[in-house]
Amino acid sequence: MYRTMPLSKQQPRFSRMIVVVGIICLNILGFLGSATVTFASAPGGNVADPVIRAVDIAKPAIVRIITFINGRLTVRFSNTQIVTFPLTGSPYQITLSGSGSFISAHGDILTADHVINPPQQDLNTFLEQEAAQDVTNYYNKHSNSPATVDQITQALTSGQLPSNGQYGTPSSVAYLSTDYTGPLSATSVQNIPQADFATVDHIEAQSPVNDKDVAIIHVSNMNDMASIQLDDSSTVQPQDQLTIIGFPGNGDVSTIPTDLLTSSVNTVTVSSIKTTDTGAPLLQVSGNVEHGDSGGPALDSNGNVVGIVSFGATGQGSTSFLQASNSARGLVQSLHLDTTPGRFETEWKQAFTDYAASTPRHWHKAQQELGQLATNYPAFKALTPYLNYAKDQAKTEPLPQTQSQPQSSPSFLNGSGANKWVIVGAGVVIVLVLLLFAGVALRRRRATQIPNASPIGQPFNAAPTVASPQMGQNSSMNPAQGIYGTQVQPRPQPQPQSQQSNGLGAFGAPPRPAPGQWPAQQPAQPMPGYGHATRNIPESQTWPAPRPPVQAPFNPANNPYNPNNPAVPANNSGALVPWPCGHMNRPGARYCSVCGEPAPSSPTIRKYEQ
Repeated sequence: MYRTMPLSKQQPRFSRMIVVVGIICLNILGFLGSATVTFASAPGGNVADPVIRAVDIAKPAIVRIITFINGRLTVRFSNTQIVTFPLTGSPYQITLSGSGSFISAHGDILTADHVINPPQQDLNTFLEQEAAQDVTNYYNKHSNSPATVDQITQALTSGQLPSNGQYGTPSSVAYLSTDYTGPLSATSVQNIPQADFATVDHIEAQSPVNDKDVAIIHVSNMNDMASIQLDDSSTVQPQDQLTIIGFPGNGDVSTIPTDLLTSSVNTVTVSSIKTTDTGAPLLQVSGNVEHGDSGGPALDSNGNVVGIVSFGATGQGSTSFLQASNSARGLVQSLHLDTTPGRFETEWKQAFTDYAASTPRHWHKAQQELGQLATNYPAFKALTPYLNYAKDQAKTEPLPQTQSQPQSSPSFLNGSGANKWVIVGAGVVIVLVLLLFAGVALRRRRATQIPNASPIGQPFNAAPTVASPQMGQNSSMNPAQGIYGTQVQPRPQPQPQSQQSNGLGAFGAPPRPAPGQWPAQQPAQPMPGYGHATRNIPESQTWPAPRPPVQAPFNPANNPYNPNNPAVPANNSGALVPWPCGHMNRPGARYCSVCGEPAPSSPTIRKYEQ
């Protein structure tokens, strides 16, 4: 017999539905949150990080220093054959590159001494490389055994061909980086605007490369520039993280001025504190430090100079050495330099600090301050991306209603304001979706509930115990009431069917078989309304439906369902009797008070009891 699916078996399906909906909503929330607070295109990077913010503020003060030296190379081929190259009489021009930084607003630049005053050994190497082709051509012309350029270069380096170099006075030029000028339209170094570079007019103070290897040089026509402050290098300890800004030679992948003047930023770790034989303090660091970084500043977490790139190990590895900033501070004190930040540096630092803030109205303040900088310093074109971004953010930044009750404005750099609205909106969506699914599940559960019929295995004609009139039952029970006196809804009229109904057609039960027939075995079918399909079993293996118990031959005189049978005494006590549908009803009822099945007749009873 069919039974209603218990609620405990419906609950797992409903719980799984809620879990699936919850997972979907959480995924949506995570996607919206990540999409809202991620701004990879924001100029300056993660400016909420104080180290990155300090580096961004310091970068406009970095310069690339190019040193030019004229030289001639004299080569002794024999005691009687001594030749000076180039043969035209014009000198070779050796070009060396290094880095530096403004330490004052008046054109004072800190760098390594060997950048503006290269040692003789280094100059000889570069001069021999410059003259190698001319020397090879001359040798092959006057010799019966030709040689290659590499062979001649090796002979000059090893001394097999003795040589001597003569050098003029070095001259250096400081080029502003694109962190100040912005991208350049020049197509070659010779076309760089004059406002973007300046010739070093003199060396103010220096300590040679075999001592402290630091120098302070001066450039004219560059006043009120960006600058970096020197800090006490004695506070640096091993395992500290430092940031180096410079122009490594290996980073020159093209000759386009914008690429040549774009600085590189690298992080190094302090490995040890050392001292040279002359007493100069050194910071030994590990990390990516290259030729061309020489003279560049090493910044602490506050963006102050604590070291100057000096030299590296000649063997394998990445060990490099920085001259301590205290060596440079001694030169500054001897020169009585004024390193107080100028107007530009003060306003730029304030504008960038407001740009990176998350306080109310910080976008409006940054827009105003950056705009003022652009007006007062038109050559500072690198601030254009910051200004444009601040303008865009200020358009959507809410302003406080009153000064006494400031409201937090959303900062799209840290995502605090964005998270607030994302959480609120996603919460509303989740609640609505959960309510919708709960309503659908509740409606389906109500639609699938069926009053419990007789338990499986109970005899078809077994009747539950009914209270007798002596227990307080009213013998004259209203037919419109059920067993417990509850109001029974009007019974629906039976519809004509090709086969006799058993009253459970609305819930998927099979129709009652025709008289004299027993239903054939059918393959198991899915039970409608629960969403679970029964395993498909071959017809030969289908479990047979149970037959009703064998009863004695039918006797009309014993038919308890026919109140008009004179052989059956009238039941005036109101006691209920079981019907073939499995429900209890009064003997005189025309329809089942539970399922609406018509009252059984004697022929129908005979069909089910035989």
